[in-house]
Amino acid sequence: MKNLLDENVKKEIISRIDKLSPTSKALWGKMNVNQGLRHMSMSLDIPTGNLNPTLGKVPPLPKWLMKFFLLNAKIPKEKGVTFSELNTVSNNINPDDFESEKELLKKQLEQFYSAPTLIPENKLGGKFSKKDWGKLNYNHMDHHLRQFGA
Repeated sequence: MKNLLDENVKKEIISRIDKLSPTSKALWGKMNVNQGLRHMSMSLDIPTGNLNPTLGKVPPLPKWLMKFFLLNAKIPKEKGVTFSELNTVSNNINPDDFESEKELLKKQLEQFYSAPTLIPENKLGGKFSKKDWGKLNYNHMDHHLRQFGA
């Protein structure tokens, strides 16, 4: 499993972000590309402690099992559920400047990568190491970059 805290993996993700354009269309889901970029940027605020999302309906699984799925399973197309704060469609977050959103995401990615520490717990998966956060955020970004064909 790839990890966003690996320099080569980070470069791969940045290269994929750079393949997006203002006309990139979603292959599934409701977000447009600008909303997708903002959603990914906002998600990187969770492990750094800059966003404390609200838990909605939690699946009836023990945290250790949820952690296993979060770190090892591909997110199913159109079936992913997000924290309410990150739902750019429901919250009517619709940025209009593609280049600004792309640069913000790359900046957030660099801050995540260089953060000396990350929060020690994931609300769904329990105790999380820095390596765990790197895997989870790779999975999340990979999912949304694939959503937009990158």
